[in-house]
Amino acid sequence: MNIGFLVIGIILSTLSKWLQVQGNDELGDLLVFPAAFFLGLALVTSFPFFKDWWREPSSRPRALRFASLVAAGILSFQLFAWLVFGQGEWLGALFLLPFFACVYFIIRTFK
Repeated sequence: MNIGFLVIGIILSTLSKWLQVQGNDELGDLLVFPAAFFLGLALVTSFPFFKDWWREPSSRPRALRFASLVAAGILSFQLFAWLVFGQGEWLGALFLLPFFACVYFIIRTFK
C-alpha cells in the first residue's frame, strides 16, 4: 500500500518541479499539494503500528482516522506555508489552526 502512495507522490513532485522549471509556476505550485498528501500517506502507512491497526478489523477505523488527520494536517500546513511564504498573504497563518487541531486529535488517537 505505501509503495503505491510513494510512487504517486514522487511522480507528482517531479512533475510539479518540471512544470515550474518550464515556466508554468501556478500549475506546478498546485501539484505540490497532492504530492505532499501522497508522500504523507506513504510515510503513515509504513509505520508498524499503522499496519497493525489496518490488519485488525476492529481497529481499522482508528487507522483511517489517523491517516485522515495526518493528511489534513499536512495539507493545512502546506497551505499555510504556500500562502504566507510563497504568496505573501499573512492570512494564510489561519491554516495553522486546523494544523494544530489535527495534531491534537492525532495525539488523542494514541490514548
